[in-house]
Amino acid sequence: MIAKELIDWYRKNKRDLPFRLSKDPYSVWVSEIMAQQTRIDTMLPYYDRWMKQFPDVRTCAEADENDILKAWEGLGYYRRAKMLWAGAKLVVDGYGGVFPSNYDDIKKIPGIGDYTAAAISSIAFDQPVAAVDGNVLRVVSRVLMSDRDIAKDATKKYVAQILEEWMAGFDPSDFTQGLMELGALVCKVPAPECEKCPISEYCLSYKTNSQSNYPVKSASKKPAKESYTVHIVIDKGYLLVSKDWTDGLMEGYLRLPQVEDDSHYFDINETLFTHKHVFSHKIWSLTVARSSIREDVELSSYWKWIPLAEADIQPWISAHRKILQKYLKKSDLASL
Repeated sequence: MIAKELIDWYRKNKRDLPFRLSKDPYSVWVSEIMAQQTRIDTMLPYYDRWMKQFPDVRTCAEADENDILKAWEGLGYYRRAKMLWAGAKLVVDGYGGVFPSNYDDIKKIPGIGDYTAAAISSIAFDQPVAAVDGNVLRVVSRVLMSDRDIAKDATKKYVAQILEEWMAGFDPSDFTQGLMELGALVCKVPAPECEKCPISEYCLSYKTNSQSNYPVKSASKKPAKESYTVHIVIDKGYLLVSKDWTDGLMEGYLRLPQVEDDSHYFDINETLFTHKHVFSHKIWSLTVARSSIREDVELSSYWKWIPLAEADIQPWISAHRKILQKYLKKSDLASL
């Protein structure tokens, strides 16, 4: 059966990852949130630092927001950090610091949706709940030669039903992790290594040599392109920064002043370089300038001065941290 073959393979071939050392739901939760839209090898250093700084849910809940955001800095998709922090507060305030074991209760935690709740339920609490992410959708689509659009919720529900049939009577934790591992290491995009696959004998696309046709996914919209000027303004050891989060991006993280129209606030002393930053839904094309504030101009209420020497202890959006580092020609801001 698929489940037995998969679990046997997983137990022999699983990667030695720190969040697999125990079934602690908090560590599983942190790892799953960090792994969203992020490669495992990229998130591991962040995970290690996070768990040293916030080793349990209570430590996380009681942390200062600035420390939470700083610990996440550079990992991207910054809303995840704030939701993780809010979720930890709920676990402490609502459940006495004991992580709930019931799937429906887990889903009530901020930032936890169907997939993460299922992953925690199955991995940490051995509940037979199917966790359906992109890797899992790809594996199941290829095994079944399914033409269902994986971008649709109906497909995810269909796949969840299939998986719960497959895992019935087997270890839910190892089944869930085995399926994730298979998608990450073997059933890859675009070149699956089918000769290494423990369930290839059940895979219809492998039998018909049509693996590249699956999964089926509707085309996504192209990211919007936006152009701005980013101003580096330093005066007497102080740096002008912005707390303008009206675009809905990375609330809580500092920026440099970034505007579309330069004429009102700034005189550009020198145009320095350009920088492109790619989000999932938009692309920033940034012209970076060393600037000064025009006389008799009232600063935006979003802007404030901070000591340049303290810049490193602040959480920055990645695009502007890279810009400031490049301008100052430092590998990191700690040495300023």
